[in-house]
Amino acid sequence: MITITTAVTITMIVTMFAFYFGQYLGRNDKVEVLVDSMLTRLEKDGYIKTKKNEKGETELIPIKDLTNGG
Repeated sequence: MITITTAVTITMIVTMFAFYFGQYLGRNDKVEVLVDSMLTRLEKDGYIKTKKNEKGETELIPIKDLTNGG
């Protein structure tokens, strides 16, 4: 049988691991690369439509602009 102390210790360790793993994944450069990759793949596969704005940034085209405006 597992003791309360062991259960609490395991829970604290797992929680700390999850927190620091989230901090590691949450860095802006990694998130930016992930989002760019995802949008590129979705556009390539035909699931979304995008366009470049004046600044060279990619923008999503709203569905109403792709249809008859309705």
